[in-house]
Amino acid sequence: MEEKNISIIGGQQSPVQTVLKLSLPAILEQIMFTAVTYVDTAMVGVLGAEATAAVGINSSCVWLIGGILSAMGVGFSVQVAQRAGANDLDGARDVVRTATFTCFFVGIIAAIFTQIIAPYIPIWMGGAPEVIPLAQQYVRVYLCGLPFSILAMVFSPTMRSLGNMRTPMVLNITGNLLNCLLNFLFIYDTRQVLLFGQEITIWGAGWGVVGAAFGTAASNAFVGLIMFSAVMLHENPLKVPLRSCKPRKNIILRMIGIGTPVAFERAVVASGQIVSTRIVTNLGTLPLAAHHLANTAESISFLPGEGIAYASTTLVGQSIGAGDVEKAQMYGKTCIKVAICMMSCTGLLLFMIPKQLMGIFSPDAEVVALGASVLMIEAFAQPMLATSTVSSGAFRGAGDSKWAFYMSAACMWGVRIPLSIILTVLLDWGLTGIWVAMCLDLNFRGIICLLRFHRGVWAQKAINRLKAENSKFEVAGQK
Repeated sequence: MEEKNISIIGGQQSPVQTVLKLSLPAILEQIMFTAVTYVDTAMVGVLGAEATAAVGINSSCVWLIGGILSAMGVGFSVQVAQRAGANDLDGARDVVRTATFTCFFVGIIAAIFTQIIAPYIPIWMGGAPEVIPLAQQYVRVYLCGLPFSILAMVFSPTMRSLGNMRTPMVLNITGNLLNCLLNFLFIYDTRQVLLFGQEITIWGAGWGVVGAAFGTAASNAFVGLIMFSAVMLHENPLKVPLRSCKPRKNIILRMIGIGTPVAFERAVVASGQIVSTRIVTNLGTLPLAAHHLANTAESISFLPGEGIAYASTTLVGQSIGAGDVEKAQMYGKTCIKVAICMMSCTGLLLFMIPKQLMGIFSPDAEVVALGASVLMIEAFAQPMLATSTVSSGAFRGAGDSKWAFYMSAACMWGVRIPLSIILTVLLDWGLTGIWVAMCLDLNFRGIICLLRFHRGVWAQKAINRLKAENSKFEVAGQK
């Protein structure tokens, strides 16, 4: 084992300073991602409600596929974080070797499978006849970038697990800006633009919705390849020769053990979103467009929570690897408090300027009005959403990903979906019913997470479990 210290816990900074140092780059990354998503959605929105619906009807299934595959990133990055906490650099590099092999193997399988099912996704989602052809074209092109996205899904959290938030931030922001540029060129026809008083001709492919899918797929491929090279080709603590990238059974088994509940969690949440989207689809094209755009606008409220959850996973993971229960609880508690403060502020934005947020994406007054009305409902879920998002990140850092799965399954299918059906279908609340059910679900799961976190036994159990797993594999290795 090398002597270089790769752990970031236990420094001279206060817990709040450490959390902010790690989370602010991730939050900035999320802000830029959302800003670009706003532009991306607005670009498609100009094409009309049918184009917006063609993108929106695929979003839940695409999120499901990406969420399942990103579980690998969680499974590998948690192991890197825990080995970093124990200052086991050789062990962390073994994880990277195994992760590289797995990415290429799974990428090939995912590419074949998703292209087979792509034409059926809009049909399964119950798209209107005028929407289905556009939606099929969009999703097939979009999924072409999936094998490369897997590289980013794995190596981005791997870098974060060592406290390197800056590199993923820079690369993801660059990729998002590239996505905007490609959309600008491939969505619209060749046109005349007035720039600094001069009229210039801007080339355009005029592909419409397909152009948006191409821009996203190409930018995802760019980010994935550059993210991979940042770990494997440039000097950093995790760099290993490509020829040495052979899988290790114990690392794959731990990745499966940690990642499988994450995949099931994403599947449960995404399947619930698919059912919700299916309910909204029955309401018509206008509510579907408003629902999709409101979800995009709502994403601004997730930014602090998602960024701080990255820090929570890293700090708790390293604390568990170091065998320090107190630090794991301290860092987790600090992350939750900071997230609640920040997301309460973003909730105010949803409540105070919903029409302005919706107006970014669509000139349609009816879409804006309907979307703004449901955004105000979601404002009341933000504090508890912060709690559930960040505490789930802490539990994953501890290697306990089953809890988030159980909670998500219970809340999604025990609270959100039944309430959505009752409020929307039986009581005829329309789109409002879907969003009231969502708000109640998020508050319920936040309260559950908060109660479990404050019990505190999760940290000691995680350390005991890690010791037992290490002992088991050491004995197996000796045999």
